[in-house]
Amino acid sequence: MSIPFSSFIGVEVCPDRSRPFTFAVIDAERVIRSLGTGELQDAFAFLAGQENALVAINAPRPPRKKSETGQDKTTNRKRTAEAELTKRGVSFEHTPGTLKRCPRWMQLGFRLYEELEGLGYQVYPHQDAERQLFECRGEASFWNLLGHEPLKKDSLEGNIQRQLVLGMCGLPVPDGMQFFEEITRHRILHNRLPLEQLYSSAELNTLAAAYCAWVAGNQPKQLESIGRAEEGLIHLPGQAVVTGMRD
Repeated sequence: MSIPFSSFIGVEVCPDRSRPFTFAVIDAERVIRSLGTGELQDAFAFLAGQENALVAINAPRPPRKKSETGQDKTTNRKRTAEAELTKRGVSFEHTPGTLKRCPRWMQLGFRLYEELEGLGYQVYPHQDAERQLFECRGEASFWNLLGHEPLKKDSLEGNIQRQLVLGMCGLPVPDGMQFFEEITRHRILHNRLPLEQLYSSAELNTLAAAYCAWVAGNQPKQLESIGRAEEGLIHLPGQAVVTGMRD
């Protein structure tokens, strides 16, 4: 890529009714500059203020428009990228072929894509656009970074595992193993687990997307692009950081 991006942004879209968007910014040194949550207008305002950024969004792009014959060719067929992720064993909600069949969180993601493209964001890779975006998937990113299936999403052990992986990617996140060092009998009996140093699942997925954007901007040969361009590619970190490690 010829554009030297200064900000690498991850966005997670989830079914939460009050704050469905989580967004994070890391810089060229992978320092976390911002991490927040909000509604569609918050995510839009945050991204609209960026002058130079590469954005990875953990949500599908809008379904393709109907053909000239009026038939929607995607209604009964999975996107190639999603079919490939399913084949690998990654669990996620597939994109229906028509807008009205899509859940609310997915439609919010569609609106974010459309509004950002209306602001001038171009689909990655673009030769000279200062603001670019692409589709990512947080859970699939962790599959690739681990080199195998992650522990259960939203579980304590799953979150610790994902946070350890992000640390191995060079992000300055708290060491997930510190959690175990701070557990005592007294804390367990009084429901006082030391959770303050652990990120939520949404935050972890957001940071994974931000890291994927960093890979796309700095190490594009290590980026994996899945699917067909006409359906919309999904980009993921292509190199595992855990392979070959021993206890």
